[in-house]
This record gives sequence, C-alpha cells and structure tokens, in this order.
Amino acid sequence: MKRLILLITATTSFVFSPCFAGSSSEAVRVFIIDDQTGEELTTKHGIQPLAVADMESLINAVLRGSTPVAVFHEAVDEDSSDNAVAKLDFQPYAGGQPPKAPYAGLPLSQLAKAMSAYRKDRETWQQGIIAYRNALVGQIERFIRGVSTTQLEVSERFDRMLAARNGRDFNRSDILGCVLSANRMLGTTGRRALILNTDGDDRAAHRAPRVTAVKPDELAPDVELIFVNTSGLPEQAPLFRGIPNPVRHADSVKQAMEMISESLGGNTATIARQ
Repeated sequence: MKRLILLITATTSFVFSPCFAGSSSEAVRVFIIDDQTGEELTTKHGIQPLAVADMESLINAVLRGSTPVAVFHEAVDEDSSDNAVAKLDFQPYAGGQPPKAPYAGLPLSQLAKAMSAYRKDRETWQQGIIAYRNALVGQIERFIRGVSTTQLEVSERFDRMLAARNGRDFNRSDILGCVLSANRMLGTTGRRALILNTDGDDRAAHRAPRVTAVKPDELAPDVELIFVNTSGLPEQAPLFRGIPNPVRHADSVKQAMEMISESLGGNTATIARQ
C-alpha cells in the first residue's frame, strides 16, 4: 500500500546559526518528475536518478541572489495520484556582503582600532556564510536520501508485483498523474518549471494510456518544460505533442538545474530564454 506524504525539509541547527533571508520575493518553483521505472530509461534515453551533485549550481545561484526557490520531486510509478511528493525550500542568505576593509591612510591609532573591528566583522561574516552553505548542503542530502528511499520502495513493490504475476509485465508509468500533481503544486503565478526526467510514455496500471496532449487545465501553458534525456524522443511523446508551453532540452538533471540557476540572476517574469 502506498502512502501520501508531503516531506518538507527544514534547515539544520549549527553552533553558529545560518542567516536566511525572508520571503520578500516570490519563490521560483521547480517540480521534478523522476522516472526510474525500468532499465530501458537509461539504456535508451540516458535518464539517470537525481543526485546531490545535480543541485550544486542551484546552491550557488541562491547564495548569490535574493530569490527563494522551492523544489518538488515525485517518483513515477503505476498510479501517481497518491504518490509521495518531497519538497525542498531554499532561502537566500541574509548576511549581506563581506565587510569592507578600513582605509589604510587612517592615523595609526585609528587604523589599529578599525582593523581590529574589521577582523571581528570578517570572522562573523565568514562563519555565517559557511554555516549557511552547510545548512543548504544538509537540506539537499536529506532531500536526496528521501528521494532515494522512495525510489527503492517503488523498485521493491514492482518486483513483488512482477513475482505475483509470474513474470508477466504490467503498465507501471503514470506520467499524466505526475503532471497533474505538478500542476497543483506549482500554482498559478510566478516563475515555474517542470523538469521531465522521463521518457514521457504514459502507461498507468489503472487506466488506458493517454494518447492525446495535456490540456491547459491539466498543465498551465506558462509552465516551462525541461525535458531531460539524451535521445530527444520524450519530447515527441503524445502527452506533450503540440502543447504551447515553452520547452527546453537538457542531457541531464544537472544541466536542467544549471538552466534554472541561470535564470535566478534577474527578476524577469519567465524562466525561458528569450
């Protein structure tokens, strides 16, 4: 039996508390549909599971910028309508820029005091930004661990189902269910992206395969789609054929995250490149 879980990771406490900014600007929301339902996904399309290293560019972008980022993850299985959805919140660093060094031309007595104060401020700033980055890395590691746990549970359940059917295969990819979940979670405003780490082949266990494209009420037309694969074939899947959404392609989840990260340098209304 599957469980519906919303996993929200929180920041970790350190001896020196990391300094996070408030949510003054609307968060960029990114939903990852992660399909690990068969070995052919890797052999035919180069699709790999999400890894910690895939998030490195996003850490750097949030660190440099002022925009919060919310990342959602859902694993594909035979019925995605009640799947666990993991969520990871990135908040920008609120500790400001490094302190400025004092003017070296000050009288020596003043310069000594200014240098002492500068060293203290510099040490405080360094501790803050290091603790902040460590907190982000800790969040990501817990997020990836939760994702990996879900993937393993799906794999084990598939094997049990296959054994119960004496090796007779079954439909195990409810892609449409994941798209509908993404559409709900991403909301209706702000910058939003859907990363499709899947072959897009909709074959759910509880219904006939979807052979027509998703409708605007099933996936908002202004959500950017980033297809992750090396074959170029998932973009041609019936579920996404001819839809009006902005579309980009990435060879890996890491590259898709780099595309998202590049967009965080400004506050434009869309993630897609013009």
